[in-house]
Order: sequence, then C-alpha cells, then structure tokens
Amino acid sequence: MSLEFDTAILVLLYNKEISESDTLNSLLRSKIKYKNARLVIWNNGPKALKFKDVSQFQQVGYEVVIEETIENHSLAAIYNRFIRETTSEKYIFLDDDSQLNEGYIDASAQAVSDRIAMPLIKSSGQVVNPVINGRPANPSAQIGQQDKVITIGSGLIVGKDIANKLEALFGSVFDERFYLYGVDTTFCFRVFLAKLSEAIVIIPGFEHSLSRHQKESAEVIAFRRLERSYDLGLTLRYYTPLVKQLIILTKVCSDTLAKRLFHGQPTFDLAPLFKALFSGKHYRKR
Repeated sequence: MSLEFDTAILVLLYNKEISESDTLNSLLRSKIKYKNARLVIWNNGPKALKFKDVSQFQQVGYEVVIEETIENHSLAAIYNRFIRETTSEKYIFLDDDSQLNEGYIDASAQAVSDRIAMPLIKSSGQVVNPVINGRPANPSAQIGQQDKVITIGSGLIVGKDIANKLEALFGSVFDERFYLYGVDTTFCFRVFLAKLSEAIVIIPGFEHSLSRHQKESAEVIAFRRLERSYDLGLTLRYYTPLVKQLIILTKVCSDTLAKRLFHGQPTFDLAPLFKALFSGKHYRKR
C-alpha cells in the first residue's frame, strides 16, 4: 500500500546540483515546516547529479525521493508522473531558482485538497502572474467560474480533488502534447474548461526570474523561439476556436514578416508554427 502524504513537493532541477538550487535552499532555511511531506527532487538534465546527499532535508522532516531524467523530458509527463506516483492531499510544483519566502511557504502548507492555489509571482518587483482576464491579479482577487486565469507553473499548488477531476475529464492533469512551453498555460485552460475557476485562490508569492528579462545567447534565443512556435501552433489546434485561430494567425504572420523584413527579432518562426498546427505534434514527440 502506498504512503499517503499531506503535501508532495516537486522541485525540478535543470543544470544544477541540489546545493545550488535557490528553491531547495529556501525550503531548508524556512522556519515553517510542512507536515507529513514528501519532497521529490527531479533532475531533468543535462547531466547526472554528482552529489545526492539529502540528509539535511531528512533531518527537517522530509521524506525525500530523487528522480533523474537527464534527457530533458517533457515537463507535462514529469508533472503527471509525480502526481500518479505520490498519494497526497496537495501537490506543489516548483522550479529550481525561486526565492521562497515564509508567506508563500505558510500559505502553501495550509492549502487544501479542493482548491488550486496560485501565488503572486513578481519579476523586478512587479506582479506578473497570475493574470485574471488579461490583468495581473491582486491579493484580494475574487475569482468566479467565468474568469479566465493564467499563471506560470512555479509555485502552483493543485489539490488532490482537483487533480482527480482533471484526470477524469482529460485523461491527465497536464497536457502531454506539450513539452516545455505551454504546459502551465494549457493546465489553466483545462481548469477553465472544467468549470473549476472558482476553486482558484490567490496566495502570497515570491520573486521569480523570467527568461524574457534576461540577456541570452543567440542559440538559447533560437531555441526559445522554436519552443514558443510549437506551443502556439499546438495551442491553436487544441484550445482555440477556428475564427480566433484565423485572427491570431493573421496577426502573428504579419508581425513576423514585418520583423524579418526590417531585421527585427520575431517572436515566432512560421514554419514550425504551421507544422505544429497541422500535425498536432511537438517536434520531440515520438
């Protein structure tokens, strides 16, 4: 019989050792402790961990599991496997580079099984997520069934009852047709389609670095553009009505061609975008 936990926490590492993760160090430093908690440290590559000592986490009460998929697996597949392999009242999803504070840790520890808790995410001091009907949320936001709420995955808390409802409706909590980009957004789409927006609560959050605010190499920029293109193509195919598809495609095509013509940096590449739209598959999907 599998163990049952009050809290299951996933910290997804990429190109970091355990000791280098701001998120994990924040959990260690916190005076607030989760009761009956499993901590899953998931290394998603590109190299195997050199050091796997988790005694510090065990000493403060965590049951720790280390997973490694150094091939940089689909985030959606990792998230779904984490949920399916751990029986818990709630599931917390974290990136490796978040400066968690006591307000967030306390609120996440108190999250319940029939709610989706979304932290206020700040970048350079400004709230950037969640976005409710196109506008950044505020701490006192009241969310109704007709509200469309979008957020990033880091800090998201999904109650067991919500996970069960989404799996019953869609076959999984997160959409595995998406790999890196779009995993968090399509989760939010599923919540709206399932008429579960009223289950969303806004909780205190933390500062989180966003890639669009960082200076990156040409190779990384090209990779992100490819991922964004597949994300948009798949989102149009699976989550967007036809008329809206045409409106978005017209705008994206005109913007992209204009930037190419005037030597700007386009947000998307049109060839992979249309390939995703017509094939319905991510380029890494086997």
